[in-house]
Amino acid sequence: SLGLVASASIGISEKLFVFLSIIPISFMSALSAFVAQNTGAGQPERAISALKISTVISFMCGIAVFCATFFFPEVLAAAFEKNPDVIAAAARYQRGCAAEHLLISIYFCQLGYFNGLGKTTFVMIEGIFTAFAVRIPLSYILSRGESPNLTKIGLAVPASALVCLIMCCGYMVYLRRRGIDRKKV
Repeated sequence: SLGLVASASIGISEKLFVFLSIIPISFMSALSAFVAQNTGAGQPERAISALKISTVISFMCGIAVFCATFFFPEVLAAAFEKNPDVIAAAARYQRGCAAEHLLISIYFCQLGYFNGLGKTTFVMIEGIFTAFAVRIPLSYILSRGESPNLTKIGLAVPASALVCLIMCCGYMVYLRRRGIDRKKV
């Protein structure tokens, strides 16, 4: 049993995630509208260009957030909590989750692109699948293994994000081969 300190540290980490993910979430929302407008106007190449540019910018920001959450998680956790045990536990969890910020900076842009193309069913299926088939089961398995700790449990987060990225890249290839990304919505 990991207890109250672990629970509090994960709560703090989730607050940090929401704050630190503002940039990729914003790109996802903006791309959705931009892609829909441009593909609807018969300018799909502008939508693809926007995806590429926003992914690069988002990834650069993701590198900075990764560095902050991996190398300085105690500083981030201390913004929400004064208890040193909770700060230390949150830091361990953040180190396990840190790589997620690199991955979401890419696949959130892809999700915005897919939403803009009207491919919302894929976005929904991808989200449900990775949550219920990857993140939750893997978190459970890692919490039940030998010597469970928050860093190990936190690895379920980037593992799920990696599956999301693989699914999004696969779907992008599928759309490209079918020419769907170049058609008017």
